Amino acid sequence: MLKLIKHRLATGLVLAAGMVGLLMGTPAVHAANKADEVKAAYIMDAQSGQVVYAQNADQKLPIASLSKLMTLYLVESAIQRGQIKWTDTVPIDKNVRKMATSATLSVMPMPAKEHFTVKELFAATLVGSSNSGAIALGEYVAGSNAKFINLMNQQAAKWQLDAHFISASGLDNTDLTNYDLKIAGTGEQGQNMVSARAVTTIARHLINDYPDVIKVADQRSVKIHKYTVPTSVQILKGEKYYDYRVPVDGLKTGYTNQAGACLVATFRQNGRRMIATTLGGAWKFTANNNLRLMLKQTERYQQVAPKTIQYQIPGTTTKLQLETDSQTTMWQNTDHPMTQTKIELWPLHRTKPNYLAAGTAVLKLRLTDPLSGTVHNVIYRTPKALTMLGPVQWATQVKKSTTVSAAAFAMAK
Repeated sequence: MLKLIKHRLATGLVLAAGMVGLLMGTPAVHAANKADEVKAAYIMDAQSGQVVYAQNADQKLPIASLSKLMTLYLVESAIQRGQIKWTDTVPIDKNVRKMATSATLSVMPMPAKEHFTVKELFAATLVGSSNSGAIALGEYVAGSNAKFINLMNQQAAKWQLDAHFISASGLDNTDLTNYDLKIAGTGEQGQNMVSARAVTTIARHLINDYPDVIKVADQRSVKIHKYTVPTSVQILKGEKYYDYRVPVDGLKTGYTNQAGACLVATFRQNGRRMIATTLGGAWKFTANNNLRLMLKQTERYQQVAPKTIQYQIPGTTTKLQLETDSQTTMWQNTDHPMTQTKIELWPLHRTKPNYLAAGTAVLKLRLTDPLSGTVHNVIYRTPKALTMLGPVQWATQVKKSTTVSAAAFAMAK
């Protein structure tokens, strides 16, 4: 994780070149213009969960339509449980149909004479960011808008996220009140408040648990009845703001006056599925593009610790071959590699023979990112059960061999 130190950043996110300079120890470079500023940012390896970058990661902020990622996750979950089906026709409340006629809040109308399936509304919500589609889906899953909001918050609590939802669509109460969708007890300007870490985690659950979501998201438009719903993610291939250097294949945009420009982008780097989130920007795409470019320039996915290690037991000349099933390949900064600290886990008995069962944890290798302090622990264990001789034998036999293989120590109980 490349966490930028707050006091070195006077205003938001700096340009990629400036960020690289900061990591190299040079003074911070301020954002060239408003398009490069964000309130929070986060990049995660979706497969391993490793955090590669974080800025104000745990500050709760309005996330606008990024909220729909949680809505879509709960729809997928309901389908997986058999509670609803993709082919079900979704009943749509009159207030939601009224919202669908809004020139500013809707991407397609929902006239009473037309019927929409779960699959159609899912695509409209993910690709085009349909507010009425998200709300209608939520009401269908839970029975009412209020009950669905409860489900959203329950799921956030289950994942232990810094998140509080009052809206299935991400619209705030200044809009929801007009359609009788304001949750009782919430403020006149109430809105979903979620951290960058939390919304990235939601996205990770969505694409890992339901990977076909990417196929839906990676479309420039979807045809629903006679309506063509264009993507809001205008950095997909073929779209106006596509950047061939750091291509994306989804996932979701968001914007309200209070939230600013928000984006969760999914992409591949070094063959790895990645998620990059930016919140509170002045524009949706520039800062996120620069973050992905920074990752490409400064981070490598590589082996940072060996899978097997030869370990000399302290106080003896005895060496053991240990192995680990921990993750040893991960993202690492090319200029500031992780520091390694060895920590002994197994206590040597000095007055009696020592027995180590197979799989005994003997050594911990602590890997620390010097830029952020993020720690990864690699545990090394004995591959087989071992019985080691006591101190008298070490004193009389130590010079016969300086290296003892694991097989030489294997003895029956």
